[in-house]
Amino acid sequence: MSTQQGITEGKIQLGNTGSICRPTVFPVDLSSFLTLPHRTFDAVGACFDVKGYHSATIAQHALVDWNQFLANDYENDRDMFLTKARWLIEHEVRIGNDAGGWPISSPHPYVRDGRLWLSALVQGNVLSVLVRAYQLTGEEIFLEVARRAVRTFEQDILDGGISTPIGEDGVFFEEVAVYPAAHILSGFLFALIGLYDYVAVTADTQVKLLVQRGMATMLILLDEFDTGFWTRSDLLHRYLSSPAHLTLQIMLLEALATYSDCEQYSVLASRWKSYQCQLRFRLRHLIISSCNFLGRTLLRRMRSILFPRPLASSVLRVCVPITAFPVTGGMRTILAKMVQVTSDIWQMEYLTQSIGPDSESFVIHRFGTARKSPWEFPNLWLYCFAGLRKLFSLIRQGANYEVILPQDGIYTGAFAALVAKWAGLRVVCIDHGNLVALMSRIYRSEYLHALPTKPWRRAIMKRLLFLGYWPSVYMLAWLATHLVDHFCVPGVVGDGVEEICRRFGVGPSRLTRFVNTVDIDNYIVLDTASRAEMREKNGIPADAIVITTICRLSPEKGLDIALEAMSSALLALSPALRSRVRFIIAGDGILRKQIEEDIYKHGLNQTCVLWGEIPSEKVLLLHSLSDIYLYTGIRGGGYSLVMTEAMASGCAVVASAEPIANVRMLAEGRGMIVPVGDAQQTALALIRLVSDADLRAQMGCLARDYIALHNTDPAFRRVWLRATYWSGLNKLLRSGMANEE
Repeated sequence: MSTQQGITEGKIQLGNTGSICRPTVFPVDLSSFLTLPHRTFDAVGACFDVKGYHSATIAQHALVDWNQFLANDYENDRDMFLTKARWLIEHEVRIGNDAGGWPISSPHPYVRDGRLWLSALVQGNVLSVLVRAYQLTGEEIFLEVARRAVRTFEQDILDGGISTPIGEDGVFFEEVAVYPAAHILSGFLFALIGLYDYVAVTADTQVKLLVQRGMATMLILLDEFDTGFWTRSDLLHRYLSSPAHLTLQIMLLEALATYSDCEQYSVLASRWKSYQCQLRFRLRHLIISSCNFLGRTLLRRMRSILFPRPLASSVLRVCVPITAFPVTGGMRTILAKMVQVTSDIWQMEYLTQSIGPDSESFVIHRFGTARKSPWEFPNLWLYCFAGLRKLFSLIRQGANYEVILPQDGIYTGAFAALVAKWAGLRVVCIDHGNLVALMSRIYRSEYLHALPTKPWRRAIMKRLLFLGYWPSVYMLAWLATHLVDHFCVPGVVGDGVEEICRRFGVGPSRLTRFVNTVDIDNYIVLDTASRAEMREKNGIPADAIVITTICRLSPEKGLDIALEAMSSALLALSPALRSRVRFIIAGDGILRKQIEEDIYKHGLNQTCVLWGEIPSEKVLLLHSLSDIYLYTGIRGGGYSLVMTEAMASGCAVVASAEPIANVRMLAEGRGMIVPVGDAQQTALALIRLVSDADLRAQMGCLARDYIALHNTDPAFRRVWLRATYWSGLNKLLRSGMANEE
């Protein structure tokens, strides 16, 4: 960052002493963008005959006054600037104990029910005003209020701030601070400029880091704003910017390039200027904008004819399309947790082809028949059509859904998103590995292996139909990824989700990664006596070293590797330890017979026990009775729920490095990671843990502490509030007032 040269250059010095630096011109000429004529304010900041003005207008007029004062040195401009700055001080609203802002009550299409909302544009402009007022007068009150305003940049929207997370460490400052976040570029740029102004005066290290995070986030998202011929104003509705808005975006980028000395922003601003100058780009913008406007108009009319007007409701009505429900597995576990953390604000119904047992306590709508399966061609098209027809019928009959929550990014995602777009509903898709499976050679190999080989006529027919399956799946994935509003996927960056999403045009703004929640209080670590007693009740020797695997008995779980590793480990152990080891496999599936044969082949009859499929209550019990959890999956996505539960129970975990989330969860001594498919390394890890009780206990404690810290209900709830709807600033302000009283 170059040092400050003078007023007219407008550069910001990220001060190294915190002393007052030389006053600078505000780098954007706002006079042509103001919604009110200049000079409509009297000496005390009142507005003549203008309704609905708010702090954004005051702050922007103040910045115009400031620039004119620096240019002309007129005392009147100085007084007008300070009058508006003091007006902002007087109208600050305290948010919590240490934050302050200027909430807006004006109606906005992104805000429901006329609620209050904060704006990054306002907060950023006010920051720029306050630090300049401090530079001009030296009065600490301006800096004190500015410090409280900065707190809203550091806080999530859910906590009364203006920031929303992007990716693993990104942050976006929202011009309309409600959820779902719109990601409006101009408001974000104004916010960054305000923070730069603040850092120039205070040299606040934490705010510098916040600016760096914001700048890094902008670099990640700029491609989503740039269409190649024009820009988008936001990433929620993805509307093309108006010519005036594009001009503002260019001016802000140029200002940011000056503040940061980043050549990349200057290059981008020049490219966006070329969009304005070239006739072909302007014509393309005009045609596409006109077509989009016409399409939205026709769509609104169609909705008014086909669908009833939504009824006001105190809860958010959510429809969950899912392939089968309720059935044991990761999807049901996540949905059960969602019901638990949103019970006060959501009402969930389910749409499925296959209804499982114990469904009486759920509202479930069924579509299609058993033959309309999504797992083969051409039945997957019949499945999607049946689901589309049923969902369309429910909405038309007045189901009053506000959010559609499909549980895969291909089959239910495609038909649910299509209907939701017709009806004007928000679609948030939770993908549990279907999208990543499109790129998995292992998955394709498993699919081919599962095709019948006899009788030969049926085998040939299935092979021929297989040729049509993958193109159909890709087509449905393309449809889902282009129509779904937001994807929520368990897991971490690097597991392939970002790559496949980028391939289908889903950028970082439309993708949220989340961790599964675990109620740590349900996973009790038994003392020695209680564990011995419970083991004996379940036919397990009290002094046994219990190794557990809980999963479907299917190829991707790598149980052949687990059995081979167990056999090798037992051979290397002393006879005393070998006699104490018990390997319990809980679950059922297509490979049960094969696994029984492998147990016999490896001579594990006295060590290995198949428990079959067990209910969730017994899963908790088994974890509490176990010393080691073994995970040998060869492919997968997101997080292994059952491994998370094992960690919460204080088990030492040995897991393969697939999915990659395992590596993060078991880092720093919380468990042992082995290469995928490597039975020898898995055996060595088992030998080490079986032989060292202290190491098992240490790993179990670290694992449980990690889950208690990261896999919490509040964090899980926040994911769904961000992805769906939230605008609770009014409630936060009322709560703050009550606390003060």
